[in-house]
Amino acid sequence: MKPFYAFLGAFTLVVLLSCGGSTDPLPEEEEQIEDPVVTTLIFPEDNTECQEGTIINDNQSRVLFQWNESEHTNSYEVHLENLDNGTESTHESNTDELQIVIERGTAYSWFVVSKSSATDETAESETWKFYNAGAGVVNHAPFPADLLSPTNNGTVVISSGSVLLDWEAYDIDNDIVSFEVFMDTNNPPTTSEGTTSETEMTLDVIANTTYYWFVEVVDSANNTSKSDVFKFSIE
Repeated sequence: MKPFYAFLGAFTLVVLLSCGGSTDPLPEEEEQIEDPVVTTLIFPEDNTECQEGTIINDNQSRVLFQWNESEHTNSYEVHLENLDNGTESTHESNTDELQIVIERGTAYSWFVVSKSSATDETAESETWKFYNAGAGVVNHAPFPADLLSPTNNGTVVISSGSVLLDWEAYDIDNDIVSFEVFMDTNNPPTTSEGTTSETEMTLDVIANTTYYWFVEVVDSANNTSKSDVFKFSIE
């Protein structure tokens, strides 16, 4: 602070002048943006038959899909797949439930994506499967098998010249009788490696080769379902 002297007659006026320094306000701290959190699914329940909903006609019903509200989220996407024909659809919701018209007597899988308008980051829930009840259905087709290992696009290091394939499957009627395993170097594979009542099979493989595989599930009524095709490489 530098003094400035002004002489007014018999009086001396001293004015202090400020030198240096900034009077601009400090910048505000940036607001931290939180990413959406994964939601948990409620209904339709996993690996069950959905017998709730409003019947529209012989072929369709309206089902209320529900999930838990997730943090830092202001909208959701419901992803639905018809497991009978592979048709996929996406449905938007601003709440934690949504009514969707779906086919009766049909197996579905579904998951929910949590979204926020404040960020491009999203969070994806688990995927559940269910069977939407239909009129006069006596025996349900099994759900497509979930392939566990080798994982899709994975690499397997072997020492014995063979690999263990592992999967799991569910059927509402609990009457699965067999699994037929297909594996070769083509996509999709066409070579049947045999049938088993177990949920695993050990097969011979060749090093430095890429394989494709899937499992067909068969129940006591001869209903079938095919899993997705997985790919893995051998080192």
